Amino acid sequence: MHAIEEVTPAVDVDRFKRSKNILAEDGMNDALFADLLIAAQDVVETASNRPLTVRRVHIDLRAKHLARWYVPCAPVVSVEGIEWFDGAEWVPVDPALWRLQFPIGEPQIVFMPVAWAGIPLDAEMRVTATVGAASERPFYPLEQAVILMAGDWFEAGIDPDKAEFAKVAFGVTRLLKQNRYRRPCEWAVA
Repeated sequence: MHAIEEVTPAVDVDRFKRSKNILAEDGMNDALFADLLIAAQDVVETASNRPLTVRRVHIDLRAKHLARWYVPCAPVVSVEGIEWFDGAEWVPVDPALWRLQFPIGEPQIVFMPVAWAGIPLDAEMRVTATVGAASERPFYPLEQAVILMAGDWFEAGIDPDKAEFAKVAFGVTRLLKQNRYRRPCEWAVA
């Protein structure tokens, strides 16, 4: 899954500074805070499979000719289209042949059997969807994980441009485990 538009920060610099008792007027580290918050958000979203802000994405998959495909993240606002690659170009799958079910809790796309006509087994496919929390702050604990992680990295002097993000505090780990979305399987028969 990859974003096809810019990802909006879930936590702004002012909120981060308030949580860390840093004066709002002290703007010396604002650019660093913004970088740390985006890096921490990326780690939190990847670990939890929950996009904290709304964005359009492409999700790649392989055709299995089964009835139900579980989306790898939650929530899903909408699915704009599904395409398969015929070797030369992307071919749209008729929207009348599939539908999104349970977009908030356990998003899945249900295909009618005729949707697979002409699509080879294991063909490369792409779903274009809008994912993320459309309502106001539904993932507050994950936003707290972003703040904790960015704060820990700032205090430890970790550069957001370097791959040192394996250092995650216990509190962040607990928040991630408690709020992680796991799809039951990738494909299902019915």
